[in-house]
Amino acid sequence: MAVGDDATAAGYSLVPDTGEDGRVRYGAREINRTRDFVAQVKALIPVGKASYRSAAGISSGTADPTGGNDGDIYFKIVG
Repeated sequence: MAVGDDATAAGYSLVPDTGEDGRVRYGAREINRTRDFVAQVKALIPVGKASYRSAAGISSGTADPTGGNDGDIYFKIVG
């Protein structure tokens, strides 16, 4: 697979090798664009136990489970 194919498939723009936009003076702009992409990916990662459980479809409670999606996990707390 050629360099940049994964980025193109993911919808990211590529840094041109030639032409006006390929000039070295636009390097800082491309570095900042890369940082934007990293920040966007980082925002997708859950933070904290509750967020990880929710993202994984894991919940708990004392009542019988209702709703949810196939593959969700529910722990019923029995007192």
